[in-house]
Amino acid sequence: MVDKIIWSPRALATFDVAINYLSEEFADKEVEKFILRVYAKLALLQKQPFIGAVAGKKRNYFKTLVHKKVTLVYHYKPVKKEIELVTFWNNLQDPKSLKY
Repeated sequence: MVDKIIWSPRALATFDVAINYLSEEFADKEVEKFILRVYAKLALLQKQPFIGAVAGKKRNYFKTLVHKKVTLVYHYKPVKKEIELVTFWNNLQDPKSLKY
């Protein structure tokens, strides 16, 4: 069980980019759906922090699909019982450019 979820500055920025893109391309209903999906995923991560796939070679970094075009990368810190959201990644980008 996770006690705390921390949004990194990069996670906040990439979340805003995703929201802005959705609001320009789709109706408000789709933006709402995306936000609800993100918070539903965060609630699930609080209960089961290991549900994501291992991301890269760094210890305790995971990725999980939030939307068909957006993946959430997060860092689980078991000693502190917290998750740090690293970035919301657009799946259409080159995965080699993803840095944690």
